[in-house]
Amino acid sequence: MCKRGSRSCPAQRRRDSMNTYEITFDGYTSQVAAETPGKAKYQYYRQYELGDYMEFVDFLKGIESCRLLHRFHPRDLFGRTDQFEYMKQMRGIEFTHIGMRVEVDGRPGTIVGANSSMNLDVCFDGEWWPSNCHPWWMIKYFDNERNLIREYAA
Repeated sequence: MCKRGSRSCPAQRRRDSMNTYEITFDGYTSQVAAETPGKAKYQYYRQYELGDYMEFVDFLKGIESCRLLHRFHPRDLFGRTDQFEYMKQMRGIEFTHIGMRVEVDGRPGTIVGANSSMNLDVCFDGEWWPSNCHPWWMIKYFDNERNLIREYAA
C-alpha cells in the first residue's frame, strides 16, 4: 500500500505525469497537454478564451469527446510546418524557424508554430501550451547561441 500523496507510489506518478488529450468541442478537434482529463478540458477552455462567451459548466456540456492519446511529448506542441512557412513569408520574418528561442514582453519561450491569426504560437518556459503572440510586438529573436538576431518593440 502506498502512502497517500507519495510520489514514489506508481498510481500517484501516473496521475502527476503529463498526457496529451484530444478534445472535440463544437465540431472542432484539438490536442491539449494536461495531467488529467478534467485539467485538459479546463486548459482547452482557457486556451481558446471561451470564458468570454460561456460559463465553464456550459462548456463542459458541449464537449463531444475527450480521449487520452498518449503520454505527453514535447513534439506534441509543434504545429504544422506549412502553416508556419506561409505565416513567416506573409509577415516578413523569414529568418525565424520552429524551435527558435524568443522573448516576448520579457517572457522566454520557444516558437512551436503559427496559428490562424497569422501569429506565432509560442510555448513559454514552464508552460505546456502554446500562446498566441504577434511576431512584431515586444519580441526578441535569438539564434542557437542565444545571440540577439532581431528585436521589435511595441
